[in-house]
Amino acid sequence: MSATSSAVVRAVRPVGRPLFNLAFVLASLVGLWLLVLHLADVSPLVTRKPQDVYEFLFVDRKAPANRTAVLSPLWQTLLDAGIGFVAGLGAAIAIATATYLSRGVEAATMPVAMLVRTVPLVALAPIITLLLGNGLATVAVMSGIVVLFPALVTIAFGLRSVTPQMSDVVHVYGGGTWAVLRRVAYPSAVPSVFAAIRISVPGAITGALIAEFYTTPDSVGKAINQGLALYQYDLVWSLLVVLTLASVLLYAVAQLLEGLVLARFGLAAQRS
Repeated sequence: MSATSSAVVRAVRPVGRPLFNLAFVLASLVGLWLLVLHLADVSPLVTRKPQDVYEFLFVDRKAPANRTAVLSPLWQTLLDAGIGFVAGLGAAIAIATATYLSRGVEAATMPVAMLVRTVPLVALAPIITLLLGNGLATVAVMSGIVVLFPALVTIAFGLRSVTPQMSDVVHVYGGGTWAVLRRVAYPSAVPSVFAAIRISVPGAITGALIAEFYTTPDSVGKAINQGLALYQYDLVWSLLVVLTLASVLLYAVAQLLEGLVLARFGLAAQRS
């Protein structure tokens, strides 16, 4: 292979892998959907096939109104998930940094984080709603809880991956713990941060969806609740499909950014 061909392959690989994964996941989801409907003994009155969802959104004479009924709550759910994602990931980075700097902080925070994460979010939702009300704060906390623990563990592991030899080099040149953190630990943890981002994207959407059953009125969670109550199964299935597509696409975008950044800084070999 020539040098030019090798350069083209290296340039395309960070983009090609996420696109291939996206196509594979979407094909697998459709195949699994059809297989489950074929094997399950469920009334056709409550189930919908991919073509039914497509017709509801694009072929039906009320398709424009149907798309509005699906996309309007979707934007609200993505906003809610974004708030929880930023809050949870930001807290995870801050706590992981504190645990790197102090073993005492690690011993104090990790058990609490594990305890909060092991309690089912559905059980916590009414309590959080009572404490914070039916607003964005509740959504941020509930979505952030889903994001926090896996991101914290992943990022903390990345920070701890610094070898003693790397730390010694910084100390020899007069750097302290903060210098090691800034010059060695943070760059070494970049692949772990992106791994945490990939994990957190669908987690934030799941947390937001659960929170919306108790809070945000114009959202996917509320729309699904109301659609089930009114037997609007076309709407319910369309909401689930579009939300799943959004989750898969956001995951692919995170994977794409990860590949581009790691390739840019020569860290592709460390990719998680």
